[in-house]
This record gives sequence, structure tokens and C-alpha cells, in this order.
Amino acid sequence: MTIAVGRTLVLVLLLVCLPLSAMGGGTAAASAGSADSGSALASVAAQETPDGGDDAADNDTVRHRNPDEYDENADQAELERWLSGRLSGQLEEGAIQLSEGEYDMASQFVGEEYSDRLEQYAEVTGNAEQAESFDQAQNEQERMTDAVSEYEQTKEEYEAAREAGDEERARELARELESLAEEIGNSSENVQDHYDTISNDSDLNLTDAAEEIEAVNEEVQDEQETVREQEFVETELTIEWATVEISFTDPLVAGGTIETADGTPVANEEIRLDVGNQEIQTETDETGSFEFEYRPISMPLSADSVTVEYVPENQSIYLGSETSVPVDIEQVEPTLTVSDAEPDPVAYGDTVAVEYDLRVGDERVDDVPVVLSIDETPLGLFGASNGTATGNSTVPADVPAGERELQVSLPFEDRALANVADSTTISVAETDPNLSVSASRTGEREIAVNGTLAAAGEGVRGQSVRIVADGTVLETLSTDADGTFGGAIEVPEEMAPGEVQVNAVHDDEGTNLARAEATTTVSFPAPSDSLLPTWAWLALGLLVAAVAVGVGGYWYRDRESASTSKPAPVDRDETGEDAPTAAETPDSASARALLSRASERLSSGDPNGAVRDCYAAVRRSLESRFTASGALTHWEFYQRYSDRSTESEPEPESASLRDVTEGYERATFGPDGVSEREAEAILERARDLCPEATRSGSADD
Repeated sequence: MTIAVGRTLVLVLLLVCLPLSAMGGGTAAASAGSADSGSALASVAAQETPDGGDDAADNDTVRHRNPDEYDENADQAELERWLSGRLSGQLEEGAIQLSEGEYDMASQFVGEEYSDRLEQYAEVTGNAEQAESFDQAQNEQERMTDAVSEYEQTKEEYEAAREAGDEERARELARELESLAEEIGNSSENVQDHYDTISNDSDLNLTDAAEEIEAVNEEVQDEQETVREQEFVETELTIEWATVEISFTDPLVAGGTIETADGTPVANEEIRLDVGNQEIQTETDETGSFEFEYRPISMPLSADSVTVEYVPENQSIYLGSETSVPVDIEQVEPTLTVSDAEPDPVAYGDTVAVEYDLRVGDERVDDVPVVLSIDETPLGLFGASNGTATGNSTVPADVPAGERELQVSLPFEDRALANVADSTTISVAETDPNLSVSASRTGEREIAVNGTLAAAGEGVRGQSVRIVADGTVLETLSTDADGTFGGAIEVPEEMAPGEVQVNAVHDDEGTNLARAEATTTVSFPAPSDSLLPTWAWLALGLLVAAVAVGVGGYWYRDRESASTSKPAPVDRDETGEDAPTAAETPDSASARALLSRASERLSSGDPNGAVRDCYAAVRRSLESRFTASGALTHWEFYQRYSDRSTESEPEPESASLRDVTEGYERATFGPDGVSEREAEAILERARDLCPEATRSGSADD
């Protein structure tokens, strides 16, 4: 009877306690598991990024932190060497993939991951010049990769047009190939110059990468030489001039001829000449001769020559040619008059159109770009045609509302035409922005605030938003390129616990945006708040006492049989570092949480993230079995663990660790990552290596 009563009381106790533990204890366990998981990931990812953060852990994880926060004991020189080696290695791998025709792979090596490493390099080293060299090498290598890829695609189209007998299309494509080949040649030279700069400023050797880049360029130039011979006739341009002292009012008057390489004139054709930065149309006669007049506008006064280039039409059989003419440019001061501007008034996001007249003496000067500004705030460089300046630049938020000065000026400094300006008055209207804010509690007195400031249908960048609670400014945040703002903010001690009203306020009189405010609320529970009223805890205490009485009688009668079946004590070595424990440890809980998240990531289509979690779980679990490994890399950890293999830890376990380590390396550093099938196999290996985590999980279930 006593046993039956005891079992009944136990059942009642479980029915009462399980919902309570689901509400309270479950939350605490989840928090603990999350903290342990984060710690494990931080340990593992220290070898991936200097900040020790898991790049793929959570979308709101900060990827880059102050270098001082990475590891106070880290060897900064070693970290700098690792980062510079990583960057140079990716440049070299990108060059190799480019030479092998793997253009997508080549782009990936100098893509997003490279940019992340470069950002870390700049933060850690503070070497702005070397960081700039790495950045320029990346940009130029990307351009070359794109140009070579486009060249190959265009060449396939060209060959198809030739096979189809479409001569006009083939010649048009051949001219595109000519431009691409020239671009590739320039990029090749620039990339190698950047390689030299990087190598000269460090102990890095990019000779092999430079050879790969040059080999690609030579192959393209050889191919283009064949295309050139198939499609074009080379030309030679000659120019004759009367005087080298020129200005807008005293132009260069010159003549010239265009002939083929064998002396045949390019006769009776309308031709285009690019002289300096101007385009001039003229016509050749039966002898290939022509005349033209050039009035300098934006040529620098320091120029001692001007380039003249013959630019054939796309379908022409002729190749272009160029030469240069010596000049001595004198400056002329024009007059500029603004006559009208619209719309009036203007507001944030509006495009402004301005009518103006630019003249030298009585002669009107057209097609000259001008700069528009309102109260000395530039709107941008505007194209001009027939005395009207229009462009895509819009009125920024930083122009205050009210009557303002709209100025039009020439963007010239020491040029053939002097810098002149004129202005008119324009009214800037105030715009009502849309401000939104949200906040969530992330700590005992910390909140995460996020929001958006938008106007005219788009986010407003570079604006200050004050975060205010109970009349106190907690923080001032700034909007980024898409108008969003956010940050972690600490609430004053006197405001928590309780309900805190958080206000976001934009109120800047130096803009044309009206005042805007948004509100949200965050609750901070008191530490002593209980999930149950006092009477419930009293009832629960009485219930526990009753259970203890019933179960105690049962235990007393059965203690002798229980003692005879007691297992033998577990042998431990002298240090005790490899001794297992019967109860679930924080390490096993952490490993179980990581394996659970790995399974979720695999189900959601993130095999790389799943493998990284698997490795973190395995490392967390295995590190608890022997002396802490410190900041070992994944392969150093594998070697350390393999070296201590004993009969109790046979070779198959070491082989499983190798499989997980190789998968982690591909998921973290490989350009292709791992497949879902590979991730499934690695998850199984990880479960084998974390038996205490899987046993704990089963027990919990």
C-alpha cells in the first residue's frame, strides 16, 4: 500500500512540476545551452576570423570587432602575417583559376571573403597603404577576370557569326574584341604593378601569380592578333598644323590624311576624330585628306600636346589610329548666366533642372558639364545640352528648408576655360519623413534597438536619430545607406525593472526633413518575480514532503537489494582528466545544443553552417576529455588528439575526427563548401564522437 501511494504521489508531482519546469527551468536550460554553444563556436572560429566570431552563426552577429577584443594574448604580428598570407594566397589562387578558364571560381577568390579579410587586415594592422595595395589588386584583378570572361563569350559569338557568313555582325563583334583586348592588356599591367607593390612592402612573393596573369594576357593578345588580321585593315593617321599656341578664341586649325599600311587613301568617307576630350566630325576627299578645327574647353593649361584619334564605325573594315599634336594652351574667361530653375519649390529627392547660358564673347559654348549646388551643398556633376543642365542627382536631406541659393559653376581648375559661376534663388520645402523603431530586451539592462528613417519612398542616409527614454537620451544612432539604424543600448539602473518606453527622435534643423518620432516599449522583469504565487509554492512543498515519506519507506525496505546491485566504482587515472561523469556536464549540454542546431541548419538548406556546428560540438566534447587545447587550429587539434590515442580510444574514433575536420575545412575555407549529403555524413560522425551528448539528448526526450 505504501509503495502504491508513493508511486501515485510521484506521478502527481511530475504532473505538477513538468509544466512549471517547461515555463521556468526550460528557459534557463535553453539560455545555458545557448551560452555554452556560443562559447564553443567562439573557440572554434578563432582560427577562421581574428574576432573569434562565427561568420555564419546568426544574421545579427557582428563579423568584425576592435582588434583589441579578438584575443588580448594574441600575437598581432603573427595575425598580420596570417591575414596578409591569406590575401596574397587568394590573389594567387584567383590568378590560377583565371589561367585555367574557371572565371566564376577566379571571381570568388577575390570576392566577398577577400573583402572581409581585407577589412580585418586594415583593422588589425592599421597599415593603410598596404591595405590600399591589396584593395587595388583585388579591384583590378576582378576587372581583368570579367574582361577575359567577356572576351571569351564575345569570341564565341564572333566565330559563330563568321561561320554563318554574317560579315557585318562578325566585324562589329571583332571591334568589341579589340576594345576588350586593350582593356585586358591594361588590367594585366596594373595587376602586376599592384603585385610588385605588395611584395616590395612585405615578405610575400607573388611572382607565380604575376606569371599566370601575364600568360592570360599574352594568350588574349595572340588570339586578337588573329582576329585583327581576319577582319581589319590597319591605318596610319598624319596631322599638319600651323601654330601650337591655341585657345578657345584662337583654335587649332589643322589638316591631315588617313591611309592604309600600303599607302591606299581612306577616300571620300565621313570620319570621326576624337581630339582631346572632344568629338569632331569631318570628311576625307579622294586623296584621304581632311581638315578640322579644335577649340580647347577643359584641357589642362599644363598640357603640352593633344591626342588626335581616328575612330572608325563598328562595321568599317578599317582599324583606328592616332597621333599627337604639340600645343601651348592659353586660358579664356567665359561668362555664365542662370535664367531659370525648376521645380520651385524643390524638396528632398527632387531632380533639379537649370537653364543657363555659357558664352565666350558672342559664341555660345554647349555640351559642357556643370556643377549644381544649393547653399554650397553639391548636388552633383550635371550633363549639359543646349544651355540646359539636367542629371540624376537629387536634393539631399542636408540642405535646410527655406529660401536658398542655387549655384551653377564650371568644374574647372587651371583649364582652357576659367572657372565661372552664377546663381539664383530657389525655395526648399520641408518633407515629412517616416520613422519606425523596434526594441527588444537582450540583457538585464540592455536592449537592441533597430529602425528606419525614410522619405520620398527611400531610406535617408547619414541622419542622426536620438534614442530617448523617460526624457534621457540613451544613445544617438546614425542611419546607413538604406536609412536603417540600430545598436545595443544600456538602460539606466533606475529604469529597470519595469516597463520602459523607448522613443526614436529625428529633429535636425540643418536638414529639410520635418521632426519625426516613433515609440516602442520594452519590459524588464524584476529578478525576484516568480512564475508561481506563494500559495502554489506552499502546496508544492507539502506535496514534495508527502512524496518523500512514501518514497522513503519504499527505499528503506529495498535498500539491501539496491546495494547488492550497485555498480563497481569507476577507475580513474591519477590526473582524472579522462574520467567520464554520469551526470550531464555543461560540455555535453553544449555539444547537444550544437548538434541540435546543426540538424536544424541542415534541414533549412545550410550544409556549411551545419558542418561548422558539428565541428564545434565535437571539439567542445573532446576538449573536455583531456587538457584544454588553447588556440589550436583545427588540424593542430586533430594531431594533438590523435597523438594521445589509447586502447580506450581506438583508431576508428580518430578517423571519424579526421572526417569531421576535413568537412569543417571545406565548409569554412573551401570555395564550394560541402553538399547536403556530405553534411549528413559529417553529422553522423559528430554524433558518434559525442556519445554523452546523444545520450543526454535521449534521456531528455
